[in-house]
Amino acid sequence: MKNILFLALFSLALFSCEKTIELDLEQAEEATIIEGLITDQAGRQYIRISRSAGFYDSGQNPAVSGAIVSVEDNEGNVYPFVEQSPGYYVPKTPFSGKVGNTYTMAAKVGETIYTASEIMNYVPPFDSLSIRLDAEEQADPEDEGRFYEVLVYIKEPPATVDYYLAKFYRNDTIQNWDGTWAFAYDDLLLTEDIDNLPAPFYYAKDDLARVEMYAVTHECYKYYLDLNENINTDGGMFSGQPANLRTNIEGGAIGYFQVSGLADTEIRVAD
Repeated sequence: MKNILFLALFSLALFSCEKTIELDLEQAEEATIIEGLITDQAGRQYIRISRSAGFYDSGQNPAVSGAIVSVEDNEGNVYPFVEQSPGYYVPKTPFSGKVGNTYTMAAKVGETIYTASEIMNYVPPFDSLSIRLDAEEQADPEDEGRFYEVLVYIKEPPATVDYYLAKFYRNDTIQNWDGTWAFAYDDLLLTEDIDNLPAPFYYAKDDLARVEMYAVTHECYKYYLDLNENINTDGGMFSGQPANLRTNIEGGAIGYFQVSGLADTEIRVAD
């Protein structure tokens, strides 16, 4: 009875306190955010630099213009980057990365220099994609007309421990599932012969489905696991503490400089 009374009084106290409290979160220091990608495909390299926004701010983080950005590989090749749009830097001369090489980014923002290095891992090519109609989904579709599954076929090297990042597109638009837009896998989850691995989204007839598979380092894999954990933490009373995002960037920035072999393929959905 005492416990019931205590809970009742506690509930009453919660409903009685309606005063809105504005948290003083302006004391947090502004942070530089760097997101980079180097692949073995030309035209897929970029460095994005921005600043963290205040807790109550909405919209995108403020872009950082005027940075001096370059990438160098272990063979001595240096690739200067130019600002294509505010905060978005691309190679002045397009290049393709090489599997097995290490790439080092240097970004000078004001008087601060940020650096990061990572090796490019091999990604196995796709065997194929196929289409399968999901009769159960067709009977009660979450999205009208979308009840086709895209199945992935790929051979995973059995002799090494590998980590992958997959992205799924519908008609050139990346798909998002409960805040997740990139899906991390390790080869403990995947078998040597990946057959009939379904994409986590349904497609409609005549949709163009594209799948991208990135070979990532173990450190990058852990970064995306942390990112996914933060996205899916609702911030409620009983939620876990947000993960501290791991980074490979030195100099005090947050974010990640990703270097990956990349394989991609697409298929048009038809009966």
